[in-house]
Amino acid sequence: MNSLQNQRQILVDYANQNGHDIVGESFDDNVSGMTFNRKGLGELENAVDEKKIEIVLVKDLSRLGRHRTQTDLFIDHLRQNKVKVISVTEGIDSSNENDDLLIGFKQIFNDFYAKDISRKVKAGIRQKQKSSGVIESLPIGYVADRINKRILVDPEAAAIVRDVFDMFLEGYGLTTIAREMNRRGVKSPEYYQRRKLADWKPDFSKRYLWVQTAVKRILTNEIYIGTMVNHKSVTSKIYKTKSFIDKKEQFRHENFCEAIIDKETWEQAQFLLGQRSVIHPRSSNGNKLHRYAGILKCAECGANLTARTRHWKGSTYVQYSCNTSHRYGKEYCTPHTIREDMLDALLKDEMKSWYKHILSESKKYEHIVKEWQRKKPAYDKKIQENEQKIEKLNEDIENLIMERLNDLGRKELYDKMINKKQKEVKELNRKNKELKQYNLVCKKRQEELDNFAEFLKEVLAQDTISDISMRMVVNKILVHQNEDKTLDIKFEMNGKLGDNKEIEIPD
Repeated sequence: MNSLQNQRQILVDYANQNGHDIVGESFDDNVSGMTFNRKGLGELENAVDEKKIEIVLVKDLSRLGRHRTQTDLFIDHLRQNKVKVISVTEGIDSSNENDDLLIGFKQIFNDFYAKDISRKVKAGIRQKQKSSGVIESLPIGYVADRINKRILVDPEAAAIVRDVFDMFLEGYGLTTIAREMNRRGVKSPEYYQRRKLADWKPDFSKRYLWVQTAVKRILTNEIYIGTMVNHKSVTSKIYKTKSFIDKKEQFRHENFCEAIIDKETWEQAQFLLGQRSVIHPRSSNGNKLHRYAGILKCAECGANLTARTRHWKGSTYVQYSCNTSHRYGKEYCTPHTIREDMLDALLKDEMKSWYKHILSESKKYEHIVKEWQRKKPAYDKKIQENEQKIEKLNEDIENLIMERLNDLGRKELYDKMINKKQKEVKELNRKNKELKQYNLVCKKRQEELDNFAEFLKEVLAQDTISDISMRMVVNKILVHQNEDKTLDIKFEMNGKLGDNKEIEIPD
């Protein structure tokens, strides 16, 4: 006899011995007693509202609920409807005023017990997440080898995952990818999730359709590069809250399983996701995005230049023009019309110029680092002198504070003197930090420039610069139309790649 059957028999025996007629039963199996959103309690409430019962029998009060406040409110609700609760094994009757104190004590104990168990379970899970990584449900692309306790790649499903990444990098949007998968008749991640269940049977009534969120979950799941990330969020089933954990506090496990996607593809996808969330490019009729969509701007009105496919004398080309001019007329803005192949040629020339400039900048940093090494003994001496000054200033500040306490009449004067010395301390600390870290900062910047130069070299070696390579380099392209209808094109580089500030050696 299992636990549930045993509890039922105890209640049936009690009802029979005390002459109670059993009019119904309700129970909740594998549901936390800390929540009152339970099917069994709902059935009980319906029976109370319909005046079908006078007594509720429970094995003990924890079976009614473990949440102290909600259990107390529920018992009060039953009392108001003239229904009493009898805890059979504890000998408690809610209609007996002498049992009120005992009921309150039991509720406190049950609440504490549930929360204590929850904390212990969470601590155990958290430790396992930290030490080796935990995965509750394998995403599409993987299957579990339960005999050897390994995670294996599912070739059929892995091919679908790769298709999703390829389509996204080719310029298709999340919704378009979902629609294309449905058009092809490809089963969704939900189908592959259910297929792994032990009692799974094909459900021919379900179509297992793709949706936008399923595509995004695939594109953002690091498991596909073999990395398991645990402790990304914390959910309270009791209070119905969810909080997200800072990335520094998450548990990351590299090489947790075999990768389906290479890291370069992954990084490109993450870059595009971030960029699209900012520029919100649009495509029409489920087509992929045009090459310069979202980053080609009118320098006059700030509107996007939108793409249109043109046909002329048997040839086809893409042409961009100012959206303001197209929608509202030339009196609001000029067309700024430019062809895509012209932009491609200008872009390649611009990248060649950037490549030369970055190599030159890298050499400057190399010189700065060497100069820093030559002057390092002098810098170390300067740091020591500054630290001595800081120590003396801190002593002066302490003395001024004591003098201020003994001379409250001149408090404002002392405050000014203290603030001045505190600013001097702050400035000296800043200089010391700069002197200590200067070598590392310069080396890091030189490394960034060298890596970017290498990336540009690989891009320029391509016959045609790919869309993703272009977007990783270019942040914005501004098109200005002159009075004679000629165009001036300005390319802006992405993020820190365009930050080429001059760095001077500190005194």
